[in-house]
Amino acid sequence: MRSPSRHNGATQNKQYTMKKICINNRDEMIMIFVDNIAYIIADGNYTKVTYISGMQVVFSIGLARMEKIISDSFAEKSSPFVRLGRSVIINQRFIYDINLQKQTLQLSDNGNNCLTLKLPKLLLKKYKATFTSTE
Repeated sequence: MRSPSRHNGATQNKQYTMKKICINNRDEMIMIFVDNIAYIIADGNYTKVTYISGMQVVFSIGLARMEKIISDSFAEKSSPFVRLGRSVIINQRFIYDINLQKQTLQLSDNGNNCLTLKLPKLLLKKYKATFTSTE
């Protein structure tokens, strides 16, 4: 059996654990895998969570409450989630393309999954303006 390689006489075991949130209600318990959430959208008194894989889960809580639950899970570091307008929260880690002409926002994991959201041009323009060019 081989021993782990050592650097400077010590090993650093940095293992990544996926952030999970448990949401309980009267009838069920659902685990939300926060790192895989692509976007969250309001639907009346319900909130629809969409994972980058395309899977969707609907919760009987409002968007503001879901936003707080998600942001509280990032207490130790800044959240990658940003709210665009009244009804959409996106995970900035998955942003692939913002197209003002088509009024679309594409989210991708640089693998097999790509999701497209149709959003108002003003929201996209405002969000796009928050980025500075690195060219």
